[in-house]
Amino acid sequence: MDELTLANIEQLRIPTDDQASPVDWKDWYHFILMEPKSGVRVLVNLTLSGRLTRGELQLSFIATIPTELLTAELPLENPLATFGTAYPQRWVGGMVSREPLWLQGQNVSLEIDGRQSLLEVQDEGSGLAIALLSEAEATPLLITEDSPFGSGFIGWGLVPGLRVGGELSVGDTKFPIHQDWFCYHDRNFGRFRWGEDIGWEWFVAFATCADGRTLTLVLDRRTNKDHSQWGLSYIFVYLGNRLRKIFLGPTLVIDWEWSATTVLPMRLPGIMASVFSHRSLPMPESLRVEAADERDSLSVSVNFDSAMELVVPDNRSRQYSFIEEVSGNVEVKLLLDGEMLHGRGLIYAEYVI
Repeated sequence: MDELTLANIEQLRIPTDDQASPVDWKDWYHFILMEPKSGVRVLVNLTLSGRLTRGELQLSFIATIPTELLTAELPLENPLATFGTAYPQRWVGGMVSREPLWLQGQNVSLEIDGRQSLLEVQDEGSGLAIALLSEAEATPLLITEDSPFGSGFIGWGLVPGLRVGGELSVGDTKFPIHQDWFCYHDRNFGRFRWGEDIGWEWFVAFATCADGRTLTLVLDRRTNKDHSQWGLSYIFVYLGNRLRKIFLGPTLVIDWEWSATTVLPMRLPGIMASVFSHRSLPMPESLRVEAADERDSLSVSVNFDSAMELVVPDNRSRQYSFIEEVSGNVEVKLLLDGEMLHGRGLIYAEYVI
């Protein structure tokens, strides 16, 4: 474990007590959990934006569950059920501490101290709750590449492998979180405005080979709002918890396939679902990624089976970004140092417009 890089990632924090701090600061903490055997997938994201008394703490919590695992009676034609909640809280005194990090809001708390983190969310309205204790294990990465789009900047760091324990609750159904669950964490930090000419394409995929070895892939591509232009693209490839390969730039071909007809997606927060109740659009159905250099190659094939749209408003004017949150099944073929690795698993992705 590179403790110095991990510490540098966790130092990506906005000012917490400066009353003159710009209100376009954003600081978010992103957790993805996937349980390969059952197909359960979870996103929890906490975003701190603005400044004390003129900012907010935003929660996004999405859980996708195979219906056969739920106690509630649901239509049998839907093999998966997706539940979610998203809402802001006003940033007030006593809610945030920097060293070590501590966020405490109504029904939400997060603590990060070195390799250890504790996340707790209890939302009675949606029936969703999670208690998660985690410890960073995978090689951490600090990304310095800046986006050429929009008026500001975004920096980030990631830890694509944490040892976890805890419990997820969806209504009356409880799911123990244990060492067989995959957990990904990243930290994003920057100054920009939602609704500007910015977007991105991102995913984390976790696949298991026949011999039990695991592959983790993380894609990052910064784009303009309509994805007609992009900056440097890269995929980080982990074997187990160790970074083994980076494919970047022209070595990558990324091809999203969209639904043939427009659909009205599930949408969060609820108030945004009302505002954009008329907005139907194609949604991602599949994805193919090919990468190759003079030594190694990668092929990724994805079929998405769950989708939800997050609508994120700017805090200064009436403009919005739309985050398509999609997940599904992934097949990975990796030629690495002369050895062909073949794994299958789950993927969680974002397409931001």
